[in-house]
Amino acid sequence: MAESIRQELLDRVEKYKWIVFNIVDDTLPPFSYTVGLFKTFGHPEIIISGIEHKSAHVILNNIGNDIENNMIREPDTFYNDILDDYPCLFKTVTQSNYEEFLGRAITYYEGFDFPVLQCVWPDSERRFPDDRGYVTTIQEILYK
Repeated sequence: MAESIRQELLDRVEKYKWIVFNIVDDTLPPFSYTVGLFKTFGHPEIIISGIEHKSAHVILNNIGNDIENNMIREPDTFYNDILDDYPCLFKTVTQSNYEEFLGRAITYYEGFDFPVLQCVWPDSERRFPDDRGYVTTIQEILYK
């Protein structure tokens, strides 16, 4: 069964260059992530947490399209072109979070040997999780 799932993932990435998975888990905020960006473009996969699936899917596909057009998203760098009126910050996801959050990517890559960046968004005052005064949002913090 796992091999047929992996083959389906391989086929879909070969056809579409990357896939976006929207994960529903009643114990976690909504989250979505890519599979295939690293294989296709050598760019880390991207995960975003705490944003409704439909919006997250669009955001991740837009990021994928930018990567396909040679835009590289660097860790610890702010970007103003992802969310309307809010900056985003990319942070390197720790491998200790892969198993809980990136199951299909682990299946696709047959292990943990792939990089992932979290697209982190600020609170309503534009403060990020590591900033003083940050008001906790529903996004999971996967880079600590």
